[in-house]
Amino acid sequence: MVGFFRSGNLASRVFDRQFLSPRPGATVNTVRQFYENLVPSYTIYDIDCPDYSFRKFTDDGKYLVAFSRNHQDLIVYRPIWLTFSCHEECDSHDLPANAERFESFFKQLYSISLASSNEYICEDFFLYMECHQYGLFATSTARSNESSVTEGAIHGVPSIEKITFYLVRLEDGAILDEKAFCNDFINLAHSIGAYLYEDLVCIVSLRYQTIHVLQIRDSGSLVEVRRIGAFCREDDELFLYSHGQAAQGSSFLPGIKQRLLSFIFHKTWNEEPDQALRVQHLKKKFYFHFQDYVDLIIWKVTRSTDQNLAFFAVYNMETTEIVSLYQNSSEELYSLFEHYYDHFHANPQNSLHEKFISSNPNSVHALDQLRTIKSKASSPSQFVKKMMASLPYTCQSQSPSPYFDLSIFRYDEKLFSAIDRHRHCTEHPIKFISVRQPNVVKFKIKPGSDSGASDSRGKRISSLFHPFFPLALSIQQTNMQPTVVNVHFRR
Repeated sequence: MVGFFRSGNLASRVFDRQFLSPRPGATVNTVRQFYENLVPSYTIYDIDCPDYSFRKFTDDGKYLVAFSRNHQDLIVYRPIWLTFSCHEECDSHDLPANAERFESFFKQLYSISLASSNEYICEDFFLYMECHQYGLFATSTARSNESSVTEGAIHGVPSIEKITFYLVRLEDGAILDEKAFCNDFINLAHSIGAYLYEDLVCIVSLRYQTIHVLQIRDSGSLVEVRRIGAFCREDDELFLYSHGQAAQGSSFLPGIKQRLLSFIFHKTWNEEPDQALRVQHLKKKFYFHFQDYVDLIIWKVTRSTDQNLAFFAVYNMETTEIVSLYQNSSEELYSLFEHYYDHFHANPQNSLHEKFISSNPNSVHALDQLRTIKSKASSPSQFVKKMMASLPYTCQSQSPSPYFDLSIFRYDEKLFSAIDRHRHCTEHPIKFISVRQPNVVKFKIKPGSDSGASDSRGKRISSLFHPFFPLALSIQQTNMQPTVVNVHFRR
């Protein structure tokens, strides 16, 4: 069993599979070892394709999502496999001219208009509900930094006149429902401002410091089931009205802030068992920093916070209590991050492919990689802050492709990664090396043209890997120049 699926020959592996069975619970991981032999071995450079902005494959592999260059239209493709015939052995032939077209790999299902004349599709935002094949998209008007003073709004946070979320059935392009937010600010870049789990979508309003919890019904409607911010329970506002205190509502701290201060107070109170010293301890640890706690706002930390207080709070929506609070330099939180990384992602239970994304708990290779980076860090506290800056994780930001499985392949994560981000272009091909055979390069991905090394300055690349086919797109973008799209596939 040690040598199970260890042959370098694909036919031999298929033959062995008929006689050997993997350990219980290890079937999928064992089968994924097949991808050592099923790699993208051929590249069509600068393929003839529409001038669209290609976003990503859905995690079930059924759709490729793209947007028009004017950010008005949604275009959805279905991946198909290239087929052609030859009179002789096909491997000795170049591909037919009509095969080197985008339409040979992808069939356009439809193109629909999502945005109006003064709105634009946010091409970085897309969430996919696999069980119903629904897609959640967002459009917005231009951002304004000169926002008017509005009750409940945070000073200094920019405003967007209108942000609209659309629920689209990807099978046929039907727009099922929409939800609009006016004069608000939601961070749509890389889907940071929203999180999808099962049938619930959490949308964070940074301007009004409110978390909107929407439920996606089977019928395709978006229903707001909870709003966390000024009030934590559904009847909090009614309670204030019934006690004649609604008019004084502006003098109250938001409900979520009240819960936070209450948690910090009780935590500080319980830290000092001596009654005589407890008041002094509260003055030093709580009241001295009271205004700092009051001034805290909900925000996604994307830059260094060395000079500012930054905390992570765990909130129970059912009990409306803060469960725990960690500073961004907390070793305890980092330990949880290292050992229970998958719990920070909360992948859908019915998603087969997302369960096998390499992470610290499920891959010794990923854990060794993390610990190597930690050992090389000049300052342990700065390393912890750098790691914590990625929390909370962006929803559906990692590709489930087996070619990013660190137990099968090694690659330079500075150049290429499973994380959905643009990266600076490199002059050299990106190598995917076998973990089992460290000196064997299984395949290479070369973005850009086939004309050899070129000036990579000012160029950005992104990659779209199909979740299970040996198929990938590498996209090179250069200012004021046409986008170069390469198709990498197994021939």
